[in-house]
Amino acid sequence: MPEHNINTTPAPADDEIDLDQMVAILLNSKWLVAAITLLAVIGALIYIFLAPPIYRGDTLIQVETKGGGITGLDALSGLMNTASEAATEIEIIKSRSVIGAAVDELQLNLVAEPAYFPLLGRPLARRLTNDPEEGPHPALFGLDSFAWGGEEILVQRLVVPGSWEGEPLALVAGEEGSFTLYSPENTVVLTGQVGVTAASGEHGVEIFVAALTARPETGFLVSLLPRGSVIGALQENLHVAEQGKQTGIIEISLESPEPEKLTRILQSIATSYLRQDIEKRSAEAEKTLEFLNRQLPSLKADLDAAETRLKAYKSEKGSIDLSLETQSILEANAEVEKQLSELRLQQATLAEKFTASHPAMVTLRQQQQQLEAKLAELNEQIREMPVEILEAVRLQRDVKVANELYILLLNKAQEMKVVKAGTTGNVRIIDPPVLPGRAAKPNKKMILVLGFLLGLMGGIAAVFIRQSFRRGVEDPNLVETALGLPVYATISHSKKQEELEALARKKKGGTGDDFLLARVDNNDIAVESLRSLRTSLQFAMLDAPNNIVSFGGPAPNIGKSFVAANLAAILADSGKRILLIDGDMRKGHLHEYFGMTRTGGLSGLISGEVLQDNAIHRTSHEHLDLIPCGIIPPNPSELLMNERFQKILHDLAEGYDLVIIDTPPILAVTDATIIARLCGLNFIILKSGQHPMAEIQQALKRYTQNNIHPNGFIFNDIPIQQSGNGYRYNYQYSYK
Repeated sequence: MPEHNINTTPAPADDEIDLDQMVAILLNSKWLVAAITLLAVIGALIYIFLAPPIYRGDTLIQVETKGGGITGLDALSGLMNTASEAATEIEIIKSRSVIGAAVDELQLNLVAEPAYFPLLGRPLARRLTNDPEEGPHPALFGLDSFAWGGEEILVQRLVVPGSWEGEPLALVAGEEGSFTLYSPENTVVLTGQVGVTAASGEHGVEIFVAALTARPETGFLVSLLPRGSVIGALQENLHVAEQGKQTGIIEISLESPEPEKLTRILQSIATSYLRQDIEKRSAEAEKTLEFLNRQLPSLKADLDAAETRLKAYKSEKGSIDLSLETQSILEANAEVEKQLSELRLQQATLAEKFTASHPAMVTLRQQQQQLEAKLAELNEQIREMPVEILEAVRLQRDVKVANELYILLLNKAQEMKVVKAGTTGNVRIIDPPVLPGRAAKPNKKMILVLGFLLGLMGGIAAVFIRQSFRRGVEDPNLVETALGLPVYATISHSKKQEELEALARKKKGGTGDDFLLARVDNNDIAVESLRSLRTSLQFAMLDAPNNIVSFGGPAPNIGKSFVAANLAAILADSGKRILLIDGDMRKGHLHEYFGMTRTGGLSGLISGEVLQDNAIHRTSHEHLDLIPCGIIPPNPSELLMNERFQKILHDLAEGYDLVIIDTPPILAVTDATIIARLCGLNFIILKSGQHPMAEIQQALKRYTQNNIHPNGFIFNDIPIQQSGNGYRYNYQYSYK
C-alpha cells in the first residue's frame, strides 16, 4: 500500500485537557447554551415578577448591667455568671410570653385579605395603580370574584368554633357595605354590614368588619389561626442578635411583605419586652423587700438591747476612757462583725434560690470562714484586756455592729421600694422601628445576573453532559491511532445537502439530477472535501489490482450513497469515464440523486432479466453512468455470490476508468463482504459522532474475517466549527 500524506497527530492522553477541543464542542453547541441561558434569564424575570417585595425592619435595644441587689451580691453574681447576659435576654425576647403579647395586641392570628387570581393575581394587583377616588381596579378577563388591586378589608373581631380554626372562610362583598360569610364547606354562615357586629348562634361565629372597600361580588379570605402556630411562626422568622461582643446592644429584625404591619410588630415586641423587664424587676424588688421587712424588727430589737446594756454598764461603772489601740481593735472587730452579718444575710437570700452545693453558696462559706478566723484573732486580743475595759469594749462593739447593720438594711428597704414602683428598668430602646422605605428583597439586578450566570453554567454543563453520553467517535485521529488505518478524507457537514435531501423526499420519482450536491453547488465545503478524496484516491489506485472501488460502513444512514454519488460526479468532471453501481439491493436509493427509478438495475442484470446496455443508465453528467439497485430481490446475497456477478463486474471495469460501488452496511448483512472481495480498493465510511469505537472495530473485524483488508476510512459529516487535534475547516472564504 502506498504511503499517504495523512495527518496522524497523536490523540491527547485521557488525563489531558484539550482546551481547543472543549472550545470546539461549545461552539458546536452554542445555540443549546444560548437557549438554556435564555430560559434561565426568563425564569429569573418570571420570579422577579411573581415574587412579592419583602421589607426588612429592625429596632435596637440596650440591656444594662443588672444592679439593685443587696450589697456584695453584684460582684458575687459576676463570679458565678459565666454566660452572656445578652444571650439570656435574647431568649427572653423570643419567648412565648413576649411574642404572645405582641400577637394578642395586634391580633396577628386574625387574617383577612383579598382573594387573588392564582399565581398571577397578586403580582398584577401590586402593579395596577388606581386613583383612590376611583375605587378598586376593574375586574380583568371578566373574573369579578377576584381582587385586582385597590381592595381593602379590616376585620377587628372574629370568633369561630374550634374546628374552624385555621380554615379560610370566604367573605363576599355586597352592595352598599354588605357582605356574606361562607363556611369552609361553602355554605352561607351569615350576612352582615360594615361597622356592625354580625353573629350566627347556630354556627358559633361572630365577626366585626370595620372597613371594606371592594367591588360587589369580590371575594375575601378571613381566618382565625391557632395562637400557638402564629407565635411559633413569628419566633422562627424573628432574628434577634447581640451587636458586637458583650456590648449589651440587641438588634431585633423581621422581614415581611407588609411594611406597616412589620413596623407595628417590632414596636409591639420591643414594648412587650420592656414591660416584662420592669414587671420582673418590680417582682424581684418586692420579694427582696419582704425579706428585708422580716429582718428589720429583729435587728431593731438587737440594737435596742445592745444600747440598754451599754447604758446600764456606764451607769454602774461610770465612763471608761479607752486607749487608741483599744479603740482600733474595737473598730476592727465591729467591722468584721458587720461583714459577717452581711454575709449571713446574703446566704439567707441566696438559699431561697440555690442549693448548698451551688458555687455561689460555696464561695460565701469560704468568705465566712475567713472572716470568722479574723474575728477569732481580734477576740483573742480583746480577751487580754482588763476586765472593766473588756466588758466596755464588748458592749460598745455590739451597739456599733447592730446600729450599722440596721441602717444598712433600712437604706436597702427604701431602695427596694423605689425599684418596686417600676420607675426604672434595665432595658431601653435606642432605635425604635421605622417604616421601611424600600424592599430588601428580591434584589432584581442580582437575580438577573445570577439567572444569567446559572443559565450559562447550566448550558455549558448540559453540553458536556450530553457529550459524555455520546459514545460515538468524533476525532479521526482516534481511529487512526487505535486501528492503524489512515483516514483518507474528512468531509464537512453541508447545510445545502440537508435542503437537497428534503427536496428529494418531496419529489421522489421525478426526473432530473437537481439533488446532487456536486452539480447544485459545486463550491460547497463538502464538495471541496470530496475533491481532496479524489486526489487521495488517484494515488491509491496506482497499486490497486483493479479499477473497482467500494464504499461500505458499519451502519445505515451514514452518508455512503452521498459520498459515492458526489465523488463519482467530481471524477466525471475531470474527464474520466465513471460507472456508479448501487450495490445495496435491499434499500438502495442512489437513483434518487439523479431523479431516476430503481427498475432495470443490478438485480435484473445479475439474474439475466435485464441486458447490460439496458441496465446502464446515462445521467445528465457527461462521462457518468449509473446502474441502480433494481427491483428488490428476495435473495440479494445469493445473487451477489453468483458467478455472473463477478463476470459482469470484470466486463464493466474494462469499459470505464473507474467503477464505484455503494454497498450495504457490513454489520447488517453479508452483501458488503461479497462485493468487497471483488474490488481493488475498499473504504469504510464513518459518520462523525455516530459510531462507538467498538462498532468500528467490529466492522473492521468483519472485513478481515473474510480476508479483506480495507484501505482506510472516510470521516463524513464533520461539523464545520469542530476543531481539535489539528482538524479545523474554514475553506468557505475562498468561494464567497
